[in-house]
Amino acid sequence: MVQRVNVRHVLVAYFVLVAGYVYLPIISLIGFSFNQGGLTFPFVGFTTQWYTELFANDAIIGSIVRSLELALVVTVITTFLATATALAYRYDFRGQRAILYLLILGIITPGITYGVGAALFLLDILQMDKGLWLAIPVHVVWTLPFAVIVLLAGFPPTLSENEQAARVLGASRLTTIREVILPQIAPTILGAAVFAFTLSYNEGTRSLLLLGQDNTMPLQVFAIASSKRPTPMLFALGSVTTVVSTVLLLVGGYLVVTGIRHAD
Repeated sequence: MVQRVNVRHVLVAYFVLVAGYVYLPIISLIGFSFNQGGLTFPFVGFTTQWYTELFANDAIIGSIVRSLELALVVTVITTFLATATALAYRYDFRGQRAILYLLILGIITPGITYGVGAALFLLDILQMDKGLWLAIPVHVVWTLPFAVIVLLAGFPPTLSENEQAARVLGASRLTTIREVILPQIAPTILGAAVFAFTLSYNEGTRSLLLLGQDNTMPLQVFAIASSKRPTPMLFALGSVTTVVSTVLLLVGGYLVVTGIRHAD
């Protein structure tokens, strides 16, 4: 009994250390974004001055708009491709494992390495011009495997049974997909779309060499932070981005879980 208690205490202490290591920087980021003294410690006083400066900065707001535009387009493409891929993986076909490995490469390949390779191929070989929309295929390669994994993990267990019942009753394959399968997995598809949007919006390294002057939000932050000491305005931007991303991820997770439970 004593040994069990000791092991439990060790596990709890380990969890606290890991949670603190992960979340304390985020908490301090949000806290200093409201600090009247900026980046000074201790906390001087509460203020929303840095948020006012943030929303009055045209360069940052422009980069946020570009990130939103890019993320929306990437989300639409990713959701369509991921849904088709996940539905295809419900059946056995030739090259199934090889395609899965190709998808996973989008996750495990280092971002800067892939960005350099993409720049070499798109700019030097295909002779394309730098621009915001040139980052679309690069972002899709990054978001697609995550969306496929979310969809495969979120398919309800009763999906195959309902599909077979529809086919037995005479429904065509297209009708079965449209009337039976898609309504059941719609919440999961929305959840995957939310994950894809969040990943694309916060991605910077893979498209670093492709955007030219059209900085997205992450690259605008890199540019400001590399040219001078981080400012409280960047802390405000980080706080807004963190809160919005967290809410979106929670919504995405909720949609996936709700889709599974609703189908059951």
